[in-house]
Amino acid sequence: MKRLIRLPLRAHLMLMALLLSLPALALIADSGFDKREDALDNGILESKMLVNSILSEQYNLTGDAEQLVTVLALLPNVRQHNAAAVNTILANILQINRQYSNIVISNGRGEVWASALPFSDEVSIRDSVVFQKALSTRRFSSGEYLVGRISGRANLGFGYPILNTKKEVIGVIAVNVDFDHLNGLLLQSGLPKGSQFTLADRNGVIIYRNLDPGKAAGSSLQESVFRRMADGSGKVTFLDFGVTERRRINSFGTLHLKAEKSPYLYVLAGIPMDETLARAHSALILQVGLFSSILLIALILVALIGKFCFVNQIDRLQAASERLARGELGVRVCGPTMGGELGALARTFDEMAHQLALRESELNQLNQGLELKVKEETERRLQQERLLARHARLAAIGEMIGAIAHQWRQPLATLGATVQSIRMAWERRILDTGFLERAEADAQKQLYYMSDTIEDFRNFFSPEKVMERFEAWEKIGEVAQLVAAQFASAGIRLQVVDATSGGKLTVNGYQNEFKQSVLNLVSNAFDAVVARHGRGDARGGSAGRVVLSLERAGDNLAIEVRDNGCGIPAEFAERVYEPYFTSKPEGKGTGIGLYMSKLIVEESMGGRLSFTSSPEGTVFRIETRGGR
Repeated sequence: MKRLIRLPLRAHLMLMALLLSLPALALIADSGFDKREDALDNGILESKMLVNSILSEQYNLTGDAEQLVTVLALLPNVRQHNAAAVNTILANILQINRQYSNIVISNGRGEVWASALPFSDEVSIRDSVVFQKALSTRRFSSGEYLVGRISGRANLGFGYPILNTKKEVIGVIAVNVDFDHLNGLLLQSGLPKGSQFTLADRNGVIIYRNLDPGKAAGSSLQESVFRRMADGSGKVTFLDFGVTERRRINSFGTLHLKAEKSPYLYVLAGIPMDETLARAHSALILQVGLFSSILLIALILVALIGKFCFVNQIDRLQAASERLARGELGVRVCGPTMGGELGALARTFDEMAHQLALRESELNQLNQGLELKVKEETERRLQQERLLARHARLAAIGEMIGAIAHQWRQPLATLGATVQSIRMAWERRILDTGFLERAEADAQKQLYYMSDTIEDFRNFFSPEKVMERFEAWEKIGEVAQLVAAQFASAGIRLQVVDATSGGKLTVNGYQNEFKQSVLNLVSNAFDAVVARHGRGDARGGSAGRVVLSLERAGDNLAIEVRDNGCGIPAEFAERVYEPYFTSKPEGKGTGIGLYMSKLIVEESMGGRLSFTSSPEGTVFRIETRGGR
């Protein structure tokens, strides 16, 4: 210790600079570990998001397939075994829906008589699991891994029985799903290079893998991996699994039909750990390099500052001490020396230390008061944030319930009309099988729509949504078809105009939200027309008119909803987009339709929603980027 104290001041400064750098070095090391943990957490989150995206996509695809086979089973050509007509229908469906590898229809013995892909030889699906399950359960059923006997592609099938009027199975419709389209989800997700996902059936047989799909299809998952997924334990774990020996972060999920207990599909997604940790390692190397440069500069500055600010001054004090030793009484030096340059500054340091202690005591008292105030303010802020979060959740729930109620009025009215038509047919004694089947199909259509409405709004409030390109005119037509009966029953004319001179215009966004925003505008226009002109009947009697049009506006496309209703009063113009604001009578509106439409168009689709209004009517205009 004495040797350390007797070292020159310059050496002390250098040593202090090195010691002061140790906390910074420790912080860098700790930051490196934190970045590594954050990178692993991000990798886990990314693998979960990839699994959830694939499950959501397959869930929607399965629902679409169930609706498709339900409708096909009711077609007269299918029930009459009109092979030429049915083959054409199936081929057109397959051309539009590339997510299916093939659609086949067999008789009750499993002999295929219709297919979306052409076939010449006799084909039977009697021994397939999907045929046997559809035959035994008499409902929409899932299959397992198979290679299409016509398409020749590895896929997963679904089956649906065709029943005659006696509820006997006279055939089975089989839809085979192709999973190549899921690669688009991986490309859109921006995951690290080398990320992979594997799809397996209920037996652990691989149906599809995005890396080298042809080689993997038909092989089995590792027994330990499949057991872990089948048991439902360890949702995320580290496994050396894949087409390479790279270490991965894996997540998995399952899908099953409502009527089936066991999953029909296992999804396993893996993110490479080396790619996941590469960014954290690069950031750590950059920090170490930056710290080394700063430390070198600091040492050089300490040496220079020590020489000019301390060593030279101490040399002058030492000279004064030498003059005092020679008897010059005018020079005074207090306190004993401690060795080296510090001996001459001992009393100065003692006094400075005393002053610093006093100041430190004052600062501690001040810090305690500040700490108490900060704690109180933090607690108050947390309470406010909790209150705001609770209000936000309640508002979101209220919006969803109000929007669903707004969407369900027409389907419920249609269902009521269907029930009345059945009763009237019964009273008139004209109720037959054909009339009942048509009524059942109409009712099922409305029920499917109501179910889809719930799913659409659930997805709207979910952060896990997939953007896609879709044709605007097609979705506008679906909205017009949905409200056509409502307009007709009120005697109000609904005119749908395509002013784009032909050609398809596509929009990038969420198609269900797009339809919801257009439907809100059309419904508001209907209410405005009824408020001014009243209701007529199906034979006419109302001067009301609503025009729904699509046109190109430069690089954008524009959708207009024009009505000759009561208009929006000038005093309400600045408040029409506020949530829960409505000018309609109590019980006639929730005040969230326009708010949701503006939220969808401007935040989800990057477009613009505007309106102009006068006593002669109102025009709402949606502008968003579109292309051919």
